[in-house]
Amino acid sequence: MKKNITVAEIAKLAEVSPAAVSLVLNGKPGVGPETRERILKIAREHSYKGLEKSVPRKRHKALLFVNIVKHGQILNENHKAFIADYIDGAQMKAGTKGYSLEVTAFPQFEPSEVVSYINSSDADGAVILGTELDESDIAYFLKVNVPIVFIDLLYPHMPFDFVDMNNYSSVYNAVSHLVRMGHKNIGIVTGNRETSNFMHRKLGFIKSLELTGIKPDEKFFYSVDSRYEGAYRDMKVILSQGAEVPSAIFCVNDIIAMGCIRALKEEGYAVPDDVSVVGFDNLPAASMTEPPLTTVSVSKKKISAKAVGLLMQRIKEGSRMPYEKIMIGGEVIERKSVKYLAGAEEDL
Repeated sequence: MKKNITVAEIAKLAEVSPAAVSLVLNGKPGVGPETRERILKIAREHSYKGLEKSVPRKRHKALLFVNIVKHGQILNENHKAFIADYIDGAQMKAGTKGYSLEVTAFPQFEPSEVVSYINSSDADGAVILGTELDESDIAYFLKVNVPIVFIDLLYPHMPFDFVDMNNYSSVYNAVSHLVRMGHKNIGIVTGNRETSNFMHRKLGFIKSLELTGIKPDEKFFYSVDSRYEGAYRDMKVILSQGAEVPSAIFCVNDIIAMGCIRALKEEGYAVPDDVSVVGFDNLPAASMTEPPLTTVSVSKKKISAKAVGLLMQRIKEGSRMPYEKIMIGGEVIERKSVKYLAGAEEDL
């Protein structure tokens, strides 16, 4: 009696992974058309039992939007609008292509729980809002058996698609604005819980100073909690201990900037007369601070829409498509928290 061919044997003959064969033989998406046909041809030629399941089921097309909170330093109540913009952009793009979008939030990161949810969802693919995830966390997603795209973070060496803001060019725009306004002593306030974006913004800040002819001075580098109350308390302690303050400060997000402005005022500094402050994110509250906050705006809707488009392409083409790392640039939104210093040159 002829032995029935196994999944492992089909995978070897087709020069693909057993996981790819399993997806095809179970009628699931995630494998490109050429590879799918090659696998099916081998299965037919060897009379694989259960081949009837390989016909994709007709069902409503669906994508997942998965918001993962790891420590809550960034993804918290202060960033509801930030998260909502990502969801809106993804929903609009998905809808234009006939996909529904299922939104799920995980209040803590349990890798096995997240992977199990995605794999059992019957969705065609997933957009992962992974702001708080570090590089080691991303490795868990190698066990996911549908295409995924990460947004709001970027790890160049990981074998996944990423869409993020271009932190380097965006921070350069902010630093260049401060230099055009006459500032030469410029500090940075970053979060004491490092994320991918915070790391890239700090590196971008240092490089931007160098490109504008300013030597970075670490005595103007501060680290605080990323939440509003924590940023306020930490900066207040820093100032009360006699820290020297530059003429301008770049904060790695708006929440930190707002907390720092409150601390500066309470310690007797006028913003912007004594210290100019720039944030990042352009949250709705940024326009309502006193003074209104100059900040960097990057379109969250554009990022998530781009991610959905990339995800659809990945669903169609499968594993043969090279992984992409896409960055969206930002612009400075000028308000009242930056002072023009007399004698400043208009050009760098």
